[in-house]
Amino acid sequence: MSWTLARIDLTDVDEVAAVHVRVWQEAYAGLMPADYLASLDPVAFAAGWRSQVVEPHPEVRTVVARDDAGVVGIATAGPSRDADAPTPYELYAINVLARGHGTGIADDLLAETIGDRAATLWVVDGNARAMAFYRRHGFADEGGRKPEPRTGVLEIRMSRGPVGGRA
Repeated sequence: MSWTLARIDLTDVDEVAAVHVRVWQEAYAGLMPADYLASLDPVAFAAGWRSQVVEPHPEVRTVVARDDAGVVGIATAGPSRDADAPTPYELYAINVLARGHGTGIADDLLAETIGDRAATLWVVDGNARAMAFYRRHGFADEGGRKPEPRTGVLEIRMSRGPVGGRA
C-alpha cells in the first residue's frame, strides 16, 4: 500500500468528515455507546472541519493521508488545550481507517504533526491498539483522567518528553 500526506484543504472536508465518523465507529465499537456511534453525522463533522480550514489556528497542523481509494487517515496537533498540561503541545487526534492499520500510515501522520516534540494526547480507556501505538512512540500514562465530553467514557492522558533530547 502506498499513500501521500498533505495539509487539509477545503476539497478534503467532506471526505475527511466521512472517514472521521467511520474511524470512530470502527475504533470505539464496544468502548462507547452503540447508539451514540450510530448517531454520528458526517455532515455535522464536515461543518466542524470546514470551520477549521476556513479559520485555521496558526499553530494547529492537520494532515490527511490518501491511498489509492481516497482518504485513509487524518491527524491533528497543536498547542495543548489543558490548563495542567505537562507539555506545551498536544496530539489532538490520529484517525486511521482499518484498511490502513499496520501499514505505517499512523507513524507517518504522527511524524508530520508532532515529529519528535514533547507532547500529550488523550486516548479512550480500553483502546488497547491506540495505547500500544502511542507507547511504541514513547508516550506513557501520566495519570490525567477525564470523561469524554459527549459520552462520559473515561479518557487517559499520555505524554512523552522530547525524543532525542529536543523539545
